[in-house]
Amino acid sequence: MDLDSDQKELVELFVQQEFLIGVLYKLFARRYPEYKVFWTKMAKEEQQHASLIKRMIESDSLNKINFSQGELRKSTIVSSVKFIAATISEFKNNGNIPIIQAARVALQLEKGLCEKKVFQLFEGDSDEVRRVMDSLTAEQGLHIIQIDNFGLQFLEKNTNK
Repeated sequence: MDLDSDQKELVELFVQQEFLIGVLYKLFARRYPEYKVFWTKMAKEEQQHASLIKRMIESDSLNKINFSQGELRKSTIVSSVKFIAATISEFKNNGNIPIIQAARVALQLEKGLCEKKVFQLFEGDSDEVRRVMDSLTAEQGLHIIQIDNFGLQFLEKNTNK
């Protein structure tokens, strides 16, 4: 992958962001053991996203992948990474955060990524690159639906009281 230094830094920040979201979901799995299966699955998928992008970029010796930065700015991803790190710290230090807040944070993160269309900023000259990016985009949409549905159960419990 023949990227300039700014693009490389953006890609590295994006991988870090995916990794941190996975860390946050692992924390949710430990914090809310009754929902461990759900959060562990989500965490594993985020880790896979980060690893997949990193491996794909590192193995692109023929420069078949491009990263079209578009309107995405470094400051946007840096802010997101800082927010996720602060959220991890908050959840580690505060044992009284309700599960519905965890679901809201997760939904906010996933929707934010979707709005930035980060996976669509990767372009490639090979079918494999397009397939991987399409798959990641689809999984991200699925995460939004799954987390939204997950959170709805708590809203319904609160309104049925």
